[in-house]
This record gives sequence, C-alpha cells and structure tokens, in this order.
Amino acid sequence: MDNTITYSIGDVAKRLGLTVQAIRYYDAEGLLPLLKRDAGGRRVFTEDDIRTLQMILDLRDAGVSIKDSAQFENWRLQGDQTLQDRADFLAAHEHELQSRIDSLNASMAHLHFKQWYYQTALQAGTEQIHLVGDTKEITQATFDDYAKLQSDASLDL
Repeated sequence: MDNTITYSIGDVAKRLGLTVQAIRYYDAEGLLPLLKRDAGGRRVFTEDDIRTLQMILDLRDAGVSIKDSAQFENWRLQGDQTLQDRADFLAAHEHELQSRIDSLNASMAHLHFKQWYYQTALQAGTEQIHLVGDTKEITQATFDDYAKLQSDASLDL
C-alpha cells in the first residue's frame, strides 16, 4: 500500500493562494501530466505535484506563457536528453526577468527621487527651490543634492 501523503485540490488551492479553477486550468493545459486521480475521479496531489505547480507559478510570475511552461514540463518528462533545453530555457527567461527587474528598479529610483523632491518642496513651502528661474526645469543642483543624499545613505549602510 502506498503511504504517500496526498492533498485535495482545495488544500492545494489554499496552500498556493490559487483558485480551484486555476489549478484545473493548469491541469487541462497539460502542465500537471503526472497528476493522479482517486477512485471517484478527483485530483489527488502529492508534494511533488505541489512543487511542480509552484514551479509553474514561478515561471508564470517570470512572464513565461502557459504554452512555454507546458513545453518545459514536456522536456522535464523526457528526461536527461532535454537537460540542455531546460537549462537554456531557464537562462533565457532569467535574462528577460532581469531586464524587467532592472526597468522596475529604475522606475522605483525615479519615484523615490520625486518623493524626495516633493517632500523638500513641501518643507520649503515652494517648488521654486528646485527650479531654474521661472521655468518648470529642474536645476542640476537638485539632482546633485539628491545624488549626494543617496551616496551618503549608501555609505551609512
């Protein structure tokens, strides 16, 4: 008799923060090919199934399409002859994800600058402290002041 602990689809949905419908969808798309069913036809999940589903979610969060995730799972099932395909796949998606992270970090840095800009303007009671004359152009000194604050903050770490 198999002593493997199994979980219901509802248990897995709660554990992973998914809906039951989402899990059924992933299964229908071929992303859970090793998933077993009980005598009543209900899906039963093992820890390995849950790890596979978590990998699918991680790929999804990295921007990988369902179709590409299914291809990755297909390669996994084929065994060692697809090791290079899987390694290349992950490396390519890591590069894409890193590019997105870099872009988000740049956006965050700009947001932080603007927050500092408005906080200092509020403290001074005017935005003019940051502007060239009567224009809306930001002075180089403002950028320099912010860069110095950033540099000093990194030294404090």
